[in-house]
Amino acid sequence: MKAILAYAKFVREKYTYIIITTLVIAVIVGLFTSSPGLHIRQFNTTLIVIMIAAMGFTITFRSLGAAARDWKGFSFGLVLNFLFAPFLCWVLARLFLSSHSDLATGLILIGVVPCAGMALVWAGLLKGDVPLATVINAATMILAPFLIPLLMSLFAGKFVTINAWGMFQQLIYTVLLPVLGGVALRELLERRINVQKILPVMPAISATMAVLLMFMAINTNISPIMKNVGLIGPLVVSTILIFPILFVVAYLVSIKLFPRGKNITITYSSGMKNLPIAIGIAAMSFKGLEMLPVAVGFAFQMLTAVTFYQIFRRGTTEKER
Repeated sequence: MKAILAYAKFVREKYTYIIITTLVIAVIVGLFTSSPGLHIRQFNTTLIVIMIAAMGFTITFRSLGAAARDWKGFSFGLVLNFLFAPFLCWVLARLFLSSHSDLATGLILIGVVPCAGMALVWAGLLKGDVPLATVINAATMILAPFLIPLLMSLFAGKFVTINAWGMFQQLIYTVLLPVLGGVALRELLERRINVQKILPVMPAISATMAVLLMFMAINTNISPIMKNVGLIGPLVVSTILIFPILFVVAYLVSIKLFPRGKNITITYSSGMKNLPIAIGIAAMSFKGLEMLPVAVGFAFQMLTAVTFYQIFRRGTTEKER
């Protein structure tokens, strides 16, 4: 158990470096072969289910009920996640990728997925409102299967044909049921054991699955992107803009409406997106380069999160630290 906890701590503290290292390795390997990524892709659904169930284990039904006590912050987080983010990605897709329908669809996919579970970690490190972060994360995860097909039809329907019903069914099996199963398992185990001992392991399990999915997405797309080198420019320009804009808008608007702790939480819960879910949807629902913008987005999201961590740290007094 000590080794597992040590691994969990390592993943939590070095996740940025793990993401960037995985990205680099996936690119280098992809220049020679896509076999590792194709092998991982065979287990795509299993990896997604494990990742989501581990996330669900960190949620409780009590935390969902807490939304009623902070409806303002909770509602603000939902609006930014499911209205502003999809609209922003649609605008960027129209501006930079309108002639590349698969990349445009992948870019929009970034905007429609729920907030990232790592937002809770960042909020905790910065002394943010962790209960609010938990509520926003849990609510967006549960609403995702119902809203993603509708949002994809609305924003990406002009780029590709969206099978909204098929996507909804996939999301029920791969997102809603696993997250509810994770929550239910925690509730059951809490009656018998002290789950706090194993709770730190769950984000590490989820993060490990996410890293494997990211490797798969990048490794399997290097070959086609090298055959279309002209795509690199618009892909990078459009993807690199998403997270700074999401973070800045969430920060500037919420700082005027909420105290510092909630401002931190809303900034991270609205600025960070659950990209492994986006990769999973792209792998299951599409056959082109839709995974590529999402995979590239991993690095830009983490770099933006680190930058804002430094911004918030500078605004923290020694006493608050």
